[in-house]
Formats: sequence, C-alpha cells, structure tokens
Amino acid sequence: MDGVGRFREVLPMLVDPVAFAGLVDGAAGGCRVPSRGMERHRDAMRSCGVASDAHVRPVFAMKAFTTPKKDGRTSRLVLDARPLNDAMYGPPSMDLPNIRDFINEVKRHRFAMQCDGVSYFYQFPIHASISRYFGIGMKGCDMLLHVLCMGWSWAPCIAQRASNVLVRDLGLAWVDNFLVLGGSLDEAQRNVAVFRERTQAARVEVRAEGGGALWEVCSRFVCVGVEFDLAAETQRHRLDPSWAERWVDGSGMTAVLSGRATARQFAEVFGGAVWATDILAIPRCHFAALLSFAGRLGGRMVGAAAHSWDEVIDVPPSTRRELGALRKTVHGFVGGTAEDSGSVLWTDASSWAWAALLEAEGRLVDGRQGVFAGPDAGAHINLKEMWALAEGVVRLCWAPGAQRCRVDNAAVVGAVAKGSSSSYAANRLLSRTIRAADRRKIVLCPGWVPSGEQQADPYTRGASLPRFPAPLSASR
Repeated sequence: MDGVGRFREVLPMLVDPVAFAGLVDGAAGGCRVPSRGMERHRDAMRSCGVASDAHVRPVFAMKAFTTPKKDGRTSRLVLDARPLNDAMYGPPSMDLPNIRDFINEVKRHRFAMQCDGVSYFYQFPIHASISRYFGIGMKGCDMLLHVLCMGWSWAPCIAQRASNVLVRDLGLAWVDNFLVLGGSLDEAQRNVAVFRERTQAARVEVRAEGGGALWEVCSRFVCVGVEFDLAAETQRHRLDPSWAERWVDGSGMTAVLSGRATARQFAEVFGGAVWATDILAIPRCHFAALLSFAGRLGGRMVGAAAHSWDEVIDVPPSTRRELGALRKTVHGFVGGTAEDSGSVLWTDASSWAWAALLEAEGRLVDGRQGVFAGPDAGAHINLKEMWALAEGVVRLCWAPGAQRCRVDNAAVVGAVAKGSSSSYAANRLLSRTIRAADRRKIVLCPGWVPSGEQQADPYTRGASLPRFPAPLSASR
C-alpha cells in the first residue's frame, strides 16, 4: 500500500464518527479526571480553536497539562488520554523511518530543504461528533478538543502518515520535520516547488527550521539530532554536538553517575543513550546492565503517580559503569560515527568451515580459518556464523575503539546489535564475543553484507588464506 493508502487507512479516525466509535469499547467512558491549573488557559484554547466549552457531556473528561517547548517561550498541550487509549484498539504502525535508514537515505543526496509543521497536531481538525470523546476535565465547565493532541495513542500515527504523503518521492519526514532532498541543486529546487504546492493545497503551515529562510536549499543542517554535511566527501554526518554536550555534561547525567537520581532524571538520560546508540550505530549488546535496570524501573513506573517520577532511586554500580563507558564513547564519536571508524572484520561460515579476515587501511592484514568437527559439524548455520564471528573477535581484534564487523547472516547481525538471541547456544557464543570486546575496550559495529561481497567466503570453501604482509596477531 502506498503512502496515500496508508494515510487513508487512519483518516476515518478524524472524520468518521461511526468508524471511530467502532474502535471504542462501548462499556467504557463516563470517567472524569479534573485538570489542575488549566483554567488559566481556557481563553487561549478557545481563541485559537483548539477547544471549546462542552455543551454536551464528554464521553471521557480527561486530565490535561502543559509542558514547555525547547524554545523556552511557548508550551505544548498534552492530554492524559490513558482512559481513552485503554478503551480503544491500538493504532497501526506509525511508518516512522528507522533512524539508520533515515541517515543513509539523506547521505545519498547533495542538497536538502528543511522545515517543520507549525503546531502540527493542531492542524488536524477532529470531527465535531468525535470531539465528545476528547473532553478535558475542568473546574466549572469541561472543554472539548477539536484538534489532534499529544497523549492520544493514534495521534503520532496519523501525523506521520500524513507527513509521508506530503514528502512522497521528494524526501523524508520525521513526524512534523520535513526534509526535501535532491542529488543536485536543480533537482532539490524542483522538489521544493512540488512540496510547496502540496502544503498549500493541503493547507499545511510550515516554517523554517533552525533560523534559516523558508524554502532555502542547503548542504549543511541539523535534523533530528544529527548534523549533516552533504558537501563533504567523508564523515557526512555526526551526532549534533550541542545535543551531545547537553547529554554528556547535563545535571541528569551527573546525578545518575553519582548513584542517586530521580526516576525522571534516569529516564531522560536513558532516552538519550538509546538515541545516541541509534545514531552512532553502537550495538546495545555492550549495555546489558543498563538495559536490564531500565526495564525493571519502567515496569515499576507503569501506572505510577506523577510524583513517583521525582522520587530518588539508587542506580546500581554496573549500570553506572556502562553508562559512563557510553558517555566516553559519545565524546569520542561526536565527530563521526562508529561505522566510519576502525578496521573491518570479515567473518563467514559454510556447512563445514569458517573463516575470519581483518582489514585495515584498505588491505587484509590477518586471518584465521578452521573446520567444524564433532558435534559442531551438525550445528545450525546461524550458530556456525556466530562461531566465526566469535573466533574473529577473540583471535584478531586487539585495538581499542570501533570495530566494524561484516557478516552475511542477518540473524547474527541482529543478535549482536541487540545483545541477545532466542538460542541458548547462540547466547553462549555471543557472551564470549562481547566479553572479549569489553576487555579490550572494543565497540562492535555489526553490519550485513550480501554473500557476493563477503571477502571471507572463499576461505570457507577450500581456499587457503593468503600470505599477509604484517600479521598483527603474530606478536600477541
């Protein structure tokens, strides 16, 4: 289904009262949770058309609150829509691009125009008959929302799918951030003209991002926490230095590393850790303790009272060690990415043999190969591929820093990236690999390659290893 079809799939949630009601549990409703301090925003919400006084009883009258935006001057309206969300079927996929795919697609181009939707959710009107499901509990008189609002589980999906339609065949969208791309200046400008026509036809208001001029095409910009330089030949993207500095040296990080922090501070630091590892392509297999603690804390906070987020928690030493290591890694890779650094380890396995090659500065400098015997000979190919990777890391990789690993088995790449496998035997091999990497301060950066490009492949099928000019491991 194309982008237009994907948007039409969720459009009835805004304009078709029957379709909307069909997804809501008919026995639900009737709840009323008053909002605190929202009365002072009543006139502002009326005047801008966001909400109006309720002249009928809302099906749900929910709590609303405001949070400051990053500009420090304006606020964002958030609806605590858990009663409505719990009474509805969950939304389909947002169709939000994977951040690595997003980065790689941007880097295929030379020019871009960036803008974002002005109060984007407010540009999606809700049918009057549907508004009664979106009540705001208020002192005196409840209000009904007339636009999309943060907090409703379907809102991000609707916004993203609409954005995908606006930039279809022209660029990329990240919710309300639009990036129109072009391989040449002329192509970028043509695409911008088409995008401009689409926004005008759809009555979508956009503004320039980062203080630039609207509709201006450039090669260097910051988008979704990534700084791009499309005119450069190497290191065409990096983590946004200003964001990295705030995360690395912020008060939340200081508190967490001290071992005593609020749940809110830990959640903010952990969210930054997830984002940094995604952008820098650092597998989370190196942060098992951090992930485990975050999972336990998250389970405890589900449904907790708001004040619970400000209670002080003890952060375990193992979690602090891993977070401190990631903090140093972000310091080191802020000028590039893990994938742009380090040597390349090529590993492969066939039904009867394995091979591992180490490439540095464009040439093969060391290698190992072997055959599977005994019980190992009958193992699944995924385990043999994991064995080849483990042998390659243990025997060939010694230099601290990023280590790119190229494997033509997607299951192995995925297991290393997330740090676990559904197979007990694979987990044992993975643990051996990660322990060796951690001891040598190596950051594993796995990547999949087609079998035809796998340099280790011939040496799993009978070919002998070449004579290496400088076998690095010979002296170890």
